[in-house]
Amino acid sequence: MAAKVKIISPAELKDLHTGTLMTRRAALLKCEETGSHSDRVGYEAKPLPTRTGLIQFKDTTEWQQAYAELKAVLDTRENLPNKKERKAMRQARAKTSR
Repeated sequence: MAAKVKIISPAELKDLHTGTLMTRRAALLKCEETGSHSDRVGYEAKPLPTRTGLIQFKDTTEWQQAYAELKAVLDTRENLPNKKERKAMRQARAKTSR
């Protein structure tokens, strides 16, 4: 299923939780590359994201701007450890508590 991502202002992005921002990043990355290669039925020549308020394709300036704004906000946040890093931290704590 193709992603449709709501257009959000940079000010709204700053107020979102880091996990929510990461979910938004994943949704942006799931967007299809171009409309011409889309398998969507009834797809017109190129729907205007500003008219619908949704980003659907990566080849639009709206997607590029949304991704750049998202990356800028994420760059200001601290790193969240992934599953492998959390496991290593737990194992290190277990070794020191023995």
